[in-house]
Amino acid sequence: MAKKTKPNLKDYLRTGEVRPASESGLKPPSSARADAFLDLLTPSDLEMWKSILGAGTAVQVLHLDVASFREDFRTMDGSRFTCYSLAKKGEPLCPIRADSQIQDHLALLLKWDETGILTVYDPSV
Repeated sequence: MAKKTKPNLKDYLRTGEVRPASESGLKPPSSARADAFLDLLTPSDLEMWKSILGAGTAVQVLHLDVASFREDFRTMDGSRFTCYSLAKKGEPLCPIRADSQIQDHLALLLKWDETGILTVYDPSV
């Protein structure tokens, strides 16, 4: 099992900011491709994901292959991973509960690992 990354909570009560753990080696996403998915989100989803990414989440961007992702979804550990779909820009993220929700014409899919890794599946990659 992967080691769970804990954020640095030093000065949290004073500043209200959660900072990445310096010893974890994980860095917030810096590539334009990793940040591009933020432009597609609604303001409420954007606020949540910005705080998650600011806490030291590692982001990887992969091509969205619907058939492969559907198979991965069927076999993944539901207690470790959470998946979200985005039908089109400006719509709220929808949690994926069944593989039938994974369809061809999605703007992107997100796979959140409880260890602090976010995989963005983008059809344009």
